[in-house]
Amino acid sequence: MPRQAAKVKSRKNPSKFTKTIRNHGKDALNSLLRMARTPLSSTMTIVVIAAALLLPSLLFSLNANISQLLAQFQNNARVVLYLNESTTDSRGIEVSESLLTLSDIDSAAFISSNEALQDFSSAAGFTDIVAELDKNPLPSSIVITPNLNAMEGLDQLAETLQAIPEVDLVQVDSQWLRRLAAISDLIELVARILGLIVVLSLCFIVGNTVRLHIENRRDEIRIIKLVGGTHSYIARPFLYTGFFYGIIGGILAGLLQAAVFLAFSDSIATIARLYDSSFQLQLLTPVILISLALAGGLMGWIAAMIAAYRRIGAINP
Repeated sequence: MPRQAAKVKSRKNPSKFTKTIRNHGKDALNSLLRMARTPLSSTMTIVVIAAALLLPSLLFSLNANISQLLAQFQNNARVVLYLNESTTDSRGIEVSESLLTLSDIDSAAFISSNEALQDFSSAAGFTDIVAELDKNPLPSSIVITPNLNAMEGLDQLAETLQAIPEVDLVQVDSQWLRRLAAISDLIELVARILGLIVVLSLCFIVGNTVRLHIENRRDEIRIIKLVGGTHSYIARPFLYTGFFYGIIGGILAGLLQAAVFLAFSDSIATIARLYDSSFQLQLLTPVILISLALAGGLMGWIAAMIAAYRRIGAINP
């Protein structure tokens, strides 16, 4: 009997932690219900938050796709050695085979001047014109595939290859990759600056919305203060309001970003095929979408906390 009485007593008197969880759940539900009672203003606030989050998230995703593209093309970087006219085909083959001993080179293919001229005439459609040439203007060459993890190592490799006596000119087709990498760095910098501006903007947007909610419940807040309600107790529903505004805005921003990427995915894939690439825009993964929503919720919570405590503290009972 005493044990049963103790169980009944524990059920009637839940722990402090259980009470806190229930109160938070009740406040969260009431915040959602109040947002639902003003659908127009709530929707406008959520759309503004989503639009603010959309641009930096688009830039970060674009930079991630550019980084993926850079990694793909870095593996296909080529170095072309143009040999001087006095180099015979047999000597060119010996040079190309000796280059394979270097650890920075994956492959080396010798192309004679005659093969280069034939490939050019076939690709350009100038077979008749090339046949009338008195002298082959194209030099022999060696096409090298470097084994490098970073673009910076290409410069040192090019200097090493330029020192070979038979080499007249070293051409590294990485300049456009360097430009693309510089653009990627610029996009990342712009995204970070915009991200900071967005954080400040969201603080103003959510803070102003929370202040309006507090003003609408000014009399209720005064009564709660008169009966001993603390600032944290009064502010709790408004914190959940800011949190829900931010998290729903973050989800909407992620969905809008996915829609933008889907709209451009076919065009990007067509351009990639023209460059013999299988690159495709990477859409948001569930993890990134959840992270974006939680980031919006966190910013909304912090902005609501700053605005709520300042405004509630200014209300006298």
